[in-house]
Amino acid sequence: MKEVNFFVVEDHSLTNLGIRQFFAGKPEYKCCGFASDRDEALEKLAELAVKDNLPDILILDLNLGECSGLDILKVVKEKYTSTKVVVYSMYTNPGILSLALDNGALGFVSKDSMESELLKAVYEVVHGGSYVQQTLVTSLFTYRSLLDSLTKQEQNILKKIIERKENEQIASELNLTIRSVENYLSRIYSKTGCRGHEELVAKFG
Repeated sequence: MKEVNFFVVEDHSLTNLGIRQFFAGKPEYKCCGFASDRDEALEKLAELAVKDNLPDILILDLNLGECSGLDILKVVKEKYTSTKVVVYSMYTNPGILSLALDNGALGFVSKDSMESELLKAVYEVVHGGSYVQQTLVTSLFTYRSLLDSLTKQEQNILKKIIERKENEQIASELNLTIRSVENYLSRIYSKTGCRGHEELVAKFG
């Protein structure tokens, strides 16, 4: 098997180190970098791109302090298409999982799982496949069935809520008025049985 370069983005230093040591202990894996936040990750990835040494695999946490790993996912999907992403996160609600997959992640594993689960995900993705931890699949299908019951704009707004966006930011990003966002939200609440942003995030995000 050819050598696989990997890069770790994780804001907890001990976890970051642990992931690197775990994979570095496998003869086919070589660490080409690591970062603890979004800006550091994007800066280092840009430097690696200049050197034509982008990682084959990016192991990505989604919760990076004040920032979201989804921002990194979007950049990798747009600019660094040769790099494949496996999300390794404590946040496994179906809405976040769905957003990660929609934004280019090919693997998704819970931090509650064994190390072997992460290794399996990385192996599958390296070899051209995809991998979602089996215990997360049922809730993902349920969530995506819910999305199908919403209009396109309602789906867009729900996804923004799951990304922790406030009404004003949603209105700006979707080119809507605040009143329109509130009207869409009322319909979303009715269809999901939720009573506010917090319940939507707790249930799906």
